[in-house]
Amino acid sequence: MNSLFHFLFNYIVVSLIFGQKPELIPIVAFFSIMLDLDHLPYVIKNFRSVLRYLRFGSVSRTRSHELFGLAIVSSIILFISFFYRNLIILQIILLCIILHYTIDFLIGHSRPFNPYSKQEVFLRFYSTLKQRVLIEMTSTIIAVIVFWLMIF
Repeated sequence: MNSLFHFLFNYIVVSLIFGQKPELIPIVAFFSIMLDLDHLPYVIKNFRSVLRYLRFGSVSRTRSHELFGLAIVSSIILFISFFYRNLIILQIILLCIILHYTIDFLIGHSRPFNPYSKQEVFLRFYSTLKQRVLIEMTSTIIAVIVFWLMIF
């Protein structure tokens, strides 16, 4: 999914669980899209191919974008929780990261056990590029509408 959808979906879920707090928008935004930064080297290196096919799949992900990364990030947040008193912020950060992993796993191509296995998993919610674009556009538009209604 795209970064805008990750942010909007995560903010909606965070608002439903922790209450609507506009001051959380920067935190949710950063931790919702932080994982996608590992795509940048691949996109830069393969810009023409990515532009042509409008996708870059699991080959663009580093191990930090799979279950290995989730385990590392969760461990870091657990360690920080012993010293940081505002556990709600840590819970929101972890929730955003878990939701990002979940959405990517459910919708896209993933290699969940990278670096131990290169086996790719795809749950087949779509079979063509047109279907993927339609699902992504529709989901993002719905998330924008819900977000807009929540904010105003």
